[in-house]
Order: sequence, then structure tokens, then C-alpha cells
Amino acid sequence: MNNSTKSMERMIQTAYNAGSPKDQVEVFTKAGYIPFPWQWEFHAGAREADKENGPVDLGLGGARGPGKSHAVLSQVGIDDCQRVPRLKALFLRQTGMAAKESFEDLIDKALRGRIEYEYASNTLRFKNGSKILLGGFRDERDLDKYIGIEYDIIIIEELNQLSEERVLKLKGSLRTSKPNWRPRMYTSFNPGGKGHGWVKQKYILPHREALESTTRFYPSTYRSNPFLNNEYVQYLEGLQGDLGKAWRDGEWDLFAGQYFTEWNHNIHTCSPFQIPDDWKKFCALDYGYTAPSSLGWYAVAPDGTLYRYKEFYGSGQTGSKLGERFVENTNPTEKIQYIVADPAFWAKRGEDDNALSGAEKFELRVKELLKSIDKNPYNPVVVPPALIKANNDRINGWLEVHEWLKPIEIDGKITARFQVFNTCTEFLRTFPSLIHDERNPEDVDTDGEDHTGDEFRYSVMSRPKPSITGQQKEDILFKKMIQRKKQGGNNIRKRLFV
Repeated sequence: MNNSTKSMERMIQTAYNAGSPKDQVEVFTKAGYIPFPWQWEFHAGAREADKENGPVDLGLGGARGPGKSHAVLSQVGIDDCQRVPRLKALFLRQTGMAAKESFEDLIDKALRGRIEYEYASNTLRFKNGSKILLGGFRDERDLDKYIGIEYDIIIIEELNQLSEERVLKLKGSLRTSKPNWRPRMYTSFNPGGKGHGWVKQKYILPHREALESTTRFYPSTYRSNPFLNNEYVQYLEGLQGDLGKAWRDGEWDLFAGQYFTEWNHNIHTCSPFQIPDDWKKFCALDYGYTAPSSLGWYAVAPDGTLYRYKEFYGSGQTGSKLGERFVENTNPTEKIQYIVADPAFWAKRGEDDNALSGAEKFELRVKELLKSIDKNPYNPVVVPPALIKANNDRINGWLEVHEWLKPIEIDGKITARFQVFNTCTEFLRTFPSLIHDERNPEDVDTDGEDHTGDEFRYSVMSRPKPSITGQQKEDILFKKMIQRKKQGGNNIRKRLFV
């Protein structure tokens, strides 16, 4: 048996182990395309997408250099578009040049000499009427021109450079009228970028925890590609710090550009517990309408630890609606002392000087709802919290956030003065992924989901002080009483409690 036959047998066995069907192996072999072992896993997953309960969102990623783009174009061009006539695929990749120039090298490597096609006007056309539309985007706003058009397949490279909101809008164009096809999305990505957090939440964590349903993640690194040139391998292996861990090793828990490098899920999160009644509680609000509003509930422990224990996060919220969200999520006995809010909440919309700001509408609605809850107007149990403007000094605010996140050692254990309940999923999804603004590195990139970050910044800039427990209050009163008694004062009790 010669080496060629042995290599073919190994390839077929690898494909079989990955779950790739016989006809797919034949198609790729005939085209002279021999996938790497990890690529076979992806190709098999693409065939699983044909099945009723199969995945429809397949992500390739982890690091640079394993051949992600080659695998995706081969799957769509050699397999999908050949077996289903008149299929329409959209292939988007981030580029600083014309899309035509960006795609030419990839097309030559993946398709030239393997399958017949016509390439013109940024479109790959095949004999059976199937086609791949090739598009480039410099930033996510360029995606808007593709929204609303029907596509059977959408492929996006550098998914981590896009916001989840923009991708969801584009995904609304993923539909088909073909009875023998299930619409699907193929994506590739690396750690970092404005989309790091939501990409990790959508693909990486379900894969780690074996909880994948509609998604699949196929990890790989440069070590998965034996044909990389030595110069590029040496470049990757020479990278230091977080950038090296991200690009070379596919490390998703640290990434280059991360603004709050102190963040550590194990140090800064905790399981929910009953907040004691005598702890100081307050809220912080970052206001948005088209963009999400972020409302967080905070409590300060007697030792000064700040807990974020509850949240509301959502778009389309007027001042009145936010008042409703606050009341419906706040137990009347919580005794929220104040709400520190985005100064923009006080801006008036339109030209009417008599128009109410979002803050005023919020206060009116909260008072109205609390009055309906509290049946005793002469001795109210529920008191509306004070609504105060936040200090919006961004740079000093972020410095304060850094201080609260700083790891400290207490009784031999590494912890931090800020803790967030692990039920605050929107905070945990968005805050750790905030990155530096390239134009102003001292600030965060506001193109990302910075709403929970701004809300947290407002909270710490309100200078929360440690709570005083009931026992501590008694101790203070007792010390005052002893002090006044020593001073020879009369009617001590009256003077202490009036």
C-alpha cells in the first residue's frame, strides 16, 4: 500500500469520525479539497444543519491562522451551492480595501481549479443558478445595506467586531422559500473586539459547558494548520501578553484591548443571598431609548463591599416606563435611599419649554404607583427615593471603577470590594467586554454596549459609604449617652432622641 493510499484512508477515517456523510466526502475528494481534522468537524456540522433539530448557527474561531476562511468558502462553494440549485449566500468580511481585492486570494486558494464558477461584480455564480454575493464592511453601519434582502446562507467573518444588535437585524434576512433547505449562518471570529462578550456568551460558553443547541463552535489555533508559513508562525509565537494569548492560543477569558483588565469572574461574582434589611440600598441608571437603559440595584455591606444584586436592561423605555420597571422590581420594604441617574435623563425633548424631561416623568410615575401601593397616606410606609444627577466625569469615573475592581486579599483569600450577583446576566455579558477607545485610550469605546458600565460608573461616583447596622447604631447612641453623662448633662434621653 503506497503513501497516497494510506493518506486517503486516514482522511476518510477522519471524515467518518467527524460524522461527515459519504456524499460530502466524495464531493470534497473529487474537488481535490482535503480538510484538516478540525475542518471536517465543521463540514459535518454543516450537514447536520439540514436536519430538523440540527444546528443553524455554526461558529469557527479561537485564534488566528487555522484556515477558518478557507473552510467556510469551501463548504459554501463546493458543497452547499452545488447540491441545492438557486441557493443565495451572502459572504461578508471586514476589509479596508475593495471587497473584490479582498476576496480574490481566498477564491483562488479555495475554489480555483476545484469547481466551475464565474466571478464578476463581486458575485460568484455557479451553473445550477446558485450564487455567493461577496461584500465588505469597514464598520458595522455598512451592514445596513444588506438588511431586508432574503438570503439562504449568511457568512460573517470577524463577527467579534460587530455588536449583537446589528447582527440580529441582519439575521432577520436569513430566510428561504426552498423546501429542501434550512437557512443557516456560518461565522468566524477571534477573541477581542466590541463583540467579544456576546460572542463568548453565544458560542464559547455553551461549547465549554456542553449546552449547545442551535449553535456549534469549532475551536482551532494556528497549530491546526500544518501549511502556515514559518514567518507567520514565528510572528504568532513571538507575541507577548494578552495579545499573544488571544491571537495565538484563542484565550477568551483575557483579550487585547480589554478596558477593565482587573475583571475576574471568580473574584467579582457571587451567588445571590438575602440582602439584610439594615444595609444601605440605592439604584443607578444609564438612560437610553433606542439604545438600552440599564438600571441596577446596589447594596453596601458594613465592611464597605458594594453588591450589585438586581438589574433591568432594555430598550424602548420612556421615563414613565422606567418608573414602572423600578416599582415592579422593587420590594416596598427594600427602602431604596436614592437613584443616581444619567444627567441626560433631565434633558427635555422638542421645543416645548413646558415638556417634562424623562427624569420628571419617572418621578411622577413612581410617586403615582407607590401611592396606589401604600394605603395609608397619613403615615406612608413606602417613600419615593430621591432622584439625583450623576457625576458624569468619565475619566475620573473609570478610575473609580478600576479602584472598586482591584483585587484585595482578606484572610488569605483574593476578593474585591465590588461583587455582582451571578443572576445579573446583562452586566456579566456586557461589562467585561468593554474595550479602549482607539481615539481616546483613557475612555471606553462607546460604540460597544457600555450601558452597564456607565451605570456602574454613576454608582461609584455617588460615593457609597458602608452601611451602619442596627447594633452599630445602638453602640453609637450608647457612646453618646456615656459622653454626655460625663459632661454632666441633664435629661440625657431627651437630648439624645429628639
